[in-house]
Amino acid sequence: LPDALDSPKCIEYAFPGAPKQAISHPLELTAHASYDYFEPRQGFSLMGIFKNPMLLLMVATAGMMFWMPKMMEGLDPEQKEQMQRQMEMQQDPSKMLTQLWGDLTGTGEDDSPSAIEKKPSAKAGGKTARRGKKD
Repeated sequence: LPDALDSPKCIEYAFPGAPKQAISHPLELTAHASYDYFEPRQGFSLMGIFKNPMLLLMVATAGMMFWMPKMMEGLDPEQKEQMQRQMEMQQDPSKMLTQLWGDLTGTGEDDSPSAIEKKPSAKAGGKTARRGKKD
Protein backbone atom coordinates (compact mmCIF):
# COMPACT_ATOMS: atom_id res chain seq x y z
CA LEU A 1 0.00 0.00 0.00
CA PRO A 2 2.65 2.66 0.74
CA ASP A 3 4.06 1.74 -2.64
CA ALA A 4 0.74 2.59 -4.40
CA LEU A 5 0.57 6.05 -2.82
CA ASP A 6 3.92 7.12 -4.25
CA SER A 7 2.99 6.38 -7.84
CA PRO A 8 -0.79 6.31 -8.37
CA LYS A 9 -2.21 4.84 -11.53
CA CYS A 10 -4.71 7.08 -13.29
CA ILE A 11 -7.16 5.95 -15.93
CA GLU A 12 -8.91 8.25 -18.41
CA TYR A 13 -12.54 7.33 -18.93
CA ALA A 14 -14.03 10.24 -20.95
CA PHE A 15 -17.62 8.98 -21.23
CA PRO A 16 -19.42 5.68 -20.71
CA GLY A 17 -18.37 3.24 -23.41
CA ALA A 18 -15.09 5.03 -24.24
CA PRO A 19 -11.86 3.06 -24.15
CA LYS A 20 -9.90 3.30 -20.91
CA GLN A 21 -6.38 4.71 -21.19
CA ALA A 22 -3.66 5.17 -18.65
CA ILE A 23 -2.60 8.80 -18.16
CA SER A 24 0.33 10.41 -16.42
CA HIS A 25 0.31 11.80 -12.91
CA PRO A 26 -0.16 14.81 -11.91
CA LEU A 27 -3.40 15.40 -13.76
CA GLU A 28 -3.81 18.52 -15.83
CA LEU A 29 -7.43 19.61 -16.00
CA THR A 30 -8.90 22.31 -18.21
CA ALA A 31 -12.29 24.00 -17.71
CA HIS A 32 -14.87 23.66 -20.48
CA ALA A 33 -16.99 26.60 -19.28
CA SER A 34 -16.98 29.32 -16.67
CA TYR A 35 -19.85 30.03 -14.29
CA ASP A 36 -21.30 33.50 -13.72
CA TYR A 37 -22.37 33.47 -10.08
CA PHE A 38 -23.55 37.11 -10.06
CA GLU A 39 -25.81 38.96 -12.47
CA PRO A 40 -24.38 42.18 -13.89
CA ARG A 41 -26.02 45.34 -12.54
CA GLN A 42 -28.64 46.85 -14.83
CA GLY A 43 -27.93 50.28 -16.23
CA PHE A 44 -29.98 53.45 -15.89
CA SER A 45 -33.24 53.47 -17.85
CA LEU A 46 -35.80 56.25 -18.27
CA MET A 47 -38.49 53.67 -18.99
CA GLY A 48 -37.84 52.13 -15.57
CA ILE A 49 -38.57 55.48 -13.94
CA PHE A 50 -41.83 55.95 -15.86
CA LYS A 51 -43.01 52.46 -14.85
CA ASN A 52 -42.76 53.39 -11.17
CA PRO A 53 -46.29 53.38 -9.66
CA MET A 54 -45.52 56.34 -7.40
CA LEU A 55 -44.48 58.47 -10.37
CA LEU A 56 -47.59 57.40 -12.30
CA LEU A 57 -49.81 58.56 -9.43
CA MET A 58 -47.97 61.89 -9.19
CA VAL A 59 -48.29 62.51 -12.93
CA ALA A 60 -52.00 61.61 -12.88
CA THR A 61 -52.64 63.93 -9.93
CA ALA A 62 -50.74 66.81 -11.52
CA GLY A 63 -52.61 66.24 -14.79
CA MET A 64 -55.96 66.42 -12.99
CA MET A 65 -54.84 69.60 -11.22
CA PHE A 66 -54.31 71.33 -14.56
CA TRP A 67 -57.21 69.67 -16.39
CA MET A 68 -60.01 70.31 -13.87
CA PRO A 69 -59.99 74.16 -14.12
CA LYS A 70 -60.06 73.89 -17.91
CA MET A 71 -63.05 71.57 -17.63
CA MET A 72 -64.83 73.98 -15.25
CA GLU A 73 -64.46 76.83 -17.77
CA GLY A 74 -66.52 74.84 -20.27
CA LEU A 75 -69.57 74.55 -17.97
CA ASP A 76 -72.58 76.74 -18.48
CA PRO A 77 -73.60 79.12 -15.65
CA GLU A 78 -76.50 76.94 -14.52
CA GLN A 79 -74.24 73.95 -13.95
CA LYS A 80 -71.70 76.10 -12.11
CA GLU A 81 -74.44 77.39 -9.81
CA GLN A 82 -75.65 73.86 -9.12
CA MET A 83 -72.12 72.73 -8.26
CA GLN A 84 -71.69 75.68 -5.87
CA ARG A 85 -74.93 74.73 -4.11
CA GLN A 86 -73.72 71.15 -3.77
CA MET A 87 -70.43 72.36 -2.30
CA GLU A 88 -72.32 74.48 0.24
CA MET A 89 -74.40 71.45 1.19
CA GLN A 90 -71.26 69.39 1.73
CA GLN A 91 -70.14 71.79 4.44
CA ASP A 92 -73.20 70.84 6.51
CA PRO A 93 -73.75 67.05 6.42
CA SER A 94 -77.30 67.25 7.80
CA LYS A 95 -78.40 69.53 4.95
CA MET A 96 -76.74 67.25 2.45
CA LEU A 97 -78.54 64.18 3.84
CA THR A 98 -81.94 65.92 3.88
CA GLN A 99 -81.44 67.02 0.29
CA LEU A 100 -80.35 63.52 -0.69
CA TRP A 101 -83.38 61.99 1.06
CA GLY A 102 -85.66 64.50 -0.66
CA ASP A 103 -84.11 63.71 -4.03
CA LEU A 104 -84.57 59.97 -3.46
CA THR A 105 -88.24 60.31 -2.50
CA GLY A 106 -88.92 62.87 -5.22
CA THR A 107 -90.35 65.49 -2.89
CA GLY A 108 -87.47 67.93 -3.02
CA GLU A 109 -86.89 70.66 -0.47
CA ASP A 110 -88.25 74.19 -0.36
CA ASP A 111 -85.83 76.75 0.97
CA SER A 112 -88.55 79.26 1.86
CA PRO A 113 -88.92 79.93 5.61
CA SER A 114 -92.73 79.55 5.49
CA ALA A 115 -92.38 75.99 4.26
CA ILE A 116 -90.16 75.08 7.21
CA GLU A 117 -92.31 75.82 10.23
CA LYS A 118 -91.83 73.33 12.99
CA LYS A 119 -93.50 73.22 16.33
CA PRO A 120 -91.24 72.64 19.28
CA SER A 121 -91.67 69.21 20.80
CA ALA A 122 -91.76 68.26 24.45
CA LYS A 123 -88.95 65.74 23.96
CA ALA A 124 -86.62 68.42 22.67
CA GLY A 125 -87.20 70.55 25.74
CA GLY A 126 -89.61 72.99 24.11
CA LYS A 127 -92.78 74.25 25.74
CA THR A 128 -96.14 73.25 24.41
CA ALA A 129 -98.64 75.88 23.31
CA ARG A 130 -101.55 74.65 25.45
CA ARG A 131 -101.28 74.58 29.19
CA GLY A 132 -103.83 74.10 31.77
CA LYS A 133 -104.65 76.92 34.14
CA LYS A 134 -103.38 76.69 37.64
CA ASP A 135 -105.41 78.33 40.39
